[in-house]
Amino acid sequence: MVPIMGVLSAFVFAAQTLNFPVLGGTSGHLVGGALLAVLLGPGAGFLALVTVIVAQALFLQDGGLIALGANLFNIGAVTVWSGYAVFHLAGGKSDRPKRLYLAGFLAGWASLVLSAISCALQLAVSGAIPLKVGLPAMAGYHAIIGLVEGALTAGVLAFLGRVRPDLLRLRAGLQGAGDWIGAVVFVAAPYVLLILAGSSELPDPLQKLLAAAPLTGGREAEAGGLASPDRFLNFIGLAAAFVVLMAAVLAVGRAVRDKRGHS
Repeated sequence: MVPIMGVLSAFVFAAQTLNFPVLGGTSGHLVGGALLAVLLGPGAGFLALVTVIVAQALFLQDGGLIALGANLFNIGAVTVWSGYAVFHLAGGKSDRPKRLYLAGFLAGWASLVLSAISCALQLAVSGAIPLKVGLPAMAGYHAIIGLVEGALTAGVLAFLGRVRPDLLRLRAGLQGAGDWIGAVVFVAAPYVLLILAGSSELPDPLQKLLAAAPLTGGREAEAGGLASPDRFLNFIGLAAAFVVLMAAVLAVGRAVRDKRGHS
């Protein structure tokens, strides 16, 4: 499991660093939370995505440390667990490849849209962008970006379904030189195409919304930083909610596992 976690983390890290143009002068990027959840399970998938988000914040200054809690929740927790749930709800217990690929597409699309909705709600609570402005914009743009996310998720599952079907059943990781070569090609090929195409310099939907926010809203609040008591309390509340949610998810998962073990 550890080698495939490393390979998939590198794949997702590369995917998130390259933006592609969307509509209205914006750009978007892939997340990969649903893909990690399907292949690794939600616990290991979340851990892999956490390493990606933290590495981007530390080495690329993407998001930063102040927003790390919110990013771990929106980009990590929401996409991984919602993608995992949608995949299993849509795929059921079926082993038919076409149904699994369709479930993968739906999981990738839904996870990204739900992540955008979560971000819009947080922006509204913080007073940066009104909900009536942020929610349709974030959900609308990411509904389009989600089509690419869903296609990538389904495409990777289709590829692995042919060369490593055991990975779809959450078994052990790579074995043998042939598997390692296949994994390297699988990771490298899409990004050779993306790098040759170039990364879009257009702002993503969130950047465009924040840039258009009135001075009495988002920018003044942003200037205040954590020195503002309200923003500090919001930050602490979000961090506490994130910890409680993660604890609850882990507790439920352990209870289900123990119940299956006894049965």
